[in-house]
Amino acid sequence: MASFLTNGLERYLPRHAIPLYVEEVAVGAHPARRFHGHTFMEIVLILAGEGEHLVGESSTEIRAGDVLLIHPGISHGYDRTATLGLVNLVYDPHKLALPQLDGQRMPLFDRLFMPWQTITPELIGRPLLHLETAETAALGGKINRLATELNSNRPGRNFLSTAIFMEIVAELCRSGTASEEPAVSEFLIGDAIRYMHDHLDEPIEVEKLPDVVSMSRRNFFRRFRNATGCTPGEYLRELRFHHALELLRRTDLSVAEVALRSGFCDGNYICRLFRERLDTTPRRFRAACRTDNPGH
Repeated sequence: MASFLTNGLERYLPRHAIPLYVEEVAVGAHPARRFHGHTFMEIVLILAGEGEHLVGESSTEIRAGDVLLIHPGISHGYDRTATLGLVNLVYDPHKLALPQLDGQRMPLFDRLFMPWQTITPELIGRPLLHLETAETAALGGKINRLATELNSNRPGRNFLSTAIFMEIVAELCRSGTASEEPAVSEFLIGDAIRYMHDHLDEPIEVEKLPDVVSMSRRNFFRRFRNATGCTPGEYLRELRFHHALELLRRTDLSVAEVALRSGFCDGNYICRLFRERLDTTPRRFRAACRTDNPGH
């Protein structure tokens, strides 16, 4: 592993911008075997060439037309990059306010908006789907249009950028190779997830969440896993962890206070999570963020 870096989305964004960012990497320009992770979701469209996608101990052949989906906290990199050209579309699903409506009826929608902890590195390493040449060109054009709008100063920039992003998501979900079974819209599960967000710094008893949305325990836990791919407890831990990342990055609160405000029992537990997830400590993580963003 040549190097490892954890990036937060805010390092790429101006103040008050929506949590969307596009970065195109020209053919042959991506460093080989430079491992990195981030606290946001990343859609990667391979525009040209071929190479290897490295996640954990797995290595997967990738080529033009492949679409990758990288989850928060995952360390990944590329090898054999001489002919590889790609574009990254990064976003924070927890902070990007989108009307989901009947989106969950589309294949892959939950994968794009409900990052879960239990997905394996091997699965993340493999392409989410593969697009034909015309589809790749069309999607690349939409992503380029999004980048242009995000970089403009025109009135309604954020509004239109959000609309273009929703169109990109719909195109991916409707792709002929999007083979996952469509999920039934789970509006009550969405209410439970919003409850977690709104009460993050309070004790939340997972066993009582079914009562919050007036569902039976068995039905709630089954539908929650269908909607998110994980258990409510796993989702809540992931949510708390990413809130702790934000507090460390943006405030001068002590590690103990960050733990409390994120809903963790104490600083020792959050330190253990950081060692397990990022192979570092909260203090070192904060110091690295300050080094990368001295103005924050």
